[in-house]
Amino acid sequence: MERARQQQHPTESIFERARKKSPASSQVIGFLALLVTGGVSLFLGGLTLTGIVITLVLLTPVFLFFSPILVPAGIVLALCVAGVLTAAGVGVATLSALSWLYRYFKGRHPAGAEHADRARQRAMETVEQTKQKAKDVAGQAQSRAHAATPGA
Repeated sequence: MERARQQQHPTESIFERARKKSPASSQVIGFLALLVTGGVSLFLGGLTLTGIVITLVLLTPVFLFFSPILVPAGIVLALCVAGVLTAAGVGVATLSALSWLYRYFKGRHPAGAEHADRARQRAMETVEQTKQKAKDVAGQAQSRAHAATPGA
């Protein structure tokens, strides 16, 4: 008898079945919100706060499970990146200094050459003053030595 009723009203049974198997309206709204926010963050091409939060919520169990591997790997990766960046920075600084020295000694006078010339001039003056003072002190010591020995 039920088969006869299903044959008479096939659309009614399809709606009833769909209603029984359909998710709750709150589940549909939640899924649509997830879809929209995820789609918006992908559409914008950047990370939005909502996209980050959703990603963290979904990936937290994965992070917790793989943390004994991910944490040391992250530390090693960070140290490697820091080493490469440091080496690159030192290399750029060295090339810059060598280029400056080359231009300076070729007479092209790069930026800051006048400061280097003044510093060199002051150093030479200081050396000359120190030499003169040493000669004066040595002369005074020698004259005292002669004065202390009356028969010499």
